[in-house]
Amino acid sequence: MNASQIHLALNHVPLFFSIAGGLVLLYGFIIKNNQVKVLSLYFMITAALFTLPVYFTGEGTEEIVEKLPGVSDNLIESHEDLAKIGLIVIIITGLAASGTLIIKKKPALLKPSLIICAFLAFISFGIMAETAHLGGQIRHSEIRNGTVVTIENEAGDNIDYQKNREPEDKDGD
Repeated sequence: MNASQIHLALNHVPLFFSIAGGLVLLYGFIIKNNQVKVLSLYFMITAALFTLPVYFTGEGTEEIVEKLPGVSDNLIESHEDLAKIGLIVIIITGLAASGTLIIKKKPALLKPSLIICAFLAFISFGIMAETAHLGGQIRHSEIRNGTVVTIENEAGDNIDYQKNREPEDKDGD
């Protein structure tokens, strides 16, 4: 299995575990069940742990796809830049969830810590969702803004043309 296969196989796990962690935590607050709240913390930790192999296989994946026709270096760089931010945020979320598990027997600290974890889980989800979206655009031109058509010119170079873009406002209105 190469880096690209690992990256593609695991890249949605942090996304789904971060949103599940946040939603399960909210559900735990609604039904006032500490076991459900604790479960949500494990979801957040799982999201953080799965982010590591996804992130560290990104460079190997880039080496494979950057040579393919129709792949944009700008999209790769945007995806990579947001992935760095996502890694930091989701690791912070995982650490906060781990810390909350440690202090779960201290009621005065537990509720504020759980609230922080909930916010971090949803922030992690938002960043990871956008990172996944940017990553998907690298190879899926159908989800880009407009359709990209790759044409090979006489010199053998691939040129990307984007069709169906929204019209530019030339009047400045």
